[in-house]
Amino acid sequence: MSDIDQQEFNAGGAAEEQKHEAGADERSEQEKEADRKLADRLSLLIEHANEKCVPLCNMIRKHFDHIDSQKEEDRDENELVKAVKPLLQQAETILNETNGAIRGADPDNRLSNKAKRNVQDHKATPEEQRLAEAVKVLVQEVGGTIEWAKDKLDAFPKAKRDLGPLLDALGQPLTQIVGGVGLLLAGVLNLVGKLLSGLGLDSLLKGILSATGLDKIYKGLGLDKWLKM
Repeated sequence: MSDIDQQEFNAGGAAEEQKHEAGADERSEQEKEADRKLADRLSLLIEHANEKCVPLCNMIRKHFDHIDSQKEEDRDENELVKAVKPLLQQAETILNETNGAIRGADPDNRLSNKAKRNVQDHKATPEEQRLAEAVKVLVQEVGGTIEWAKDKLDAFPKAKRDLGPLLDALGQPLTQIVGGVGLLLAGVLNLVGKLLSGLGLDSLLKGILSATGLDKIYKGLGLDKWLKM
């Protein structure tokens, strides 16, 4: 090999290595367009759920704050249960419907394929950024309210017996929604993690990943970096 050929070979290898390190997007244009449309559909579904669930979460917190502000002898835990129970049930219904719709928005059956496609590292599209923001709000508001209410219930043992299982039930479709998004568009959860980390809430997402087993799936696919947020 001549010196010129050797230089060209070295330059080509370096360029290929730099391309690999930069996380080149190897998806076809058709795949990119499909991912953009999917991200848009999922964003609409989750934003719609947020519009309904955020006010419910705010009301749940207000009821807890109200009884918390009362003197201990004036607190009526039955009233707390009566006020909060239907709100939790409404929120669970909304998230179950959203979870079902997300699975219906999976035309390529990617969920059952364990995210074997579209795991390449690429610059986030505006559609993915929008979806990440929607998931961030869902985790922050619903997931945050679940954890906050569970802590509050430690002071109300009677209410805890009734409301504790409902909080657990509300957490189930939440984890399934986030897990579904993570399997369909893996990189979106990296964005969500960064957004939540800025709020000091990244532990909520990591808990969900662990609960769904998505952390093990990601590790098996070589996506450990998504978990190192």
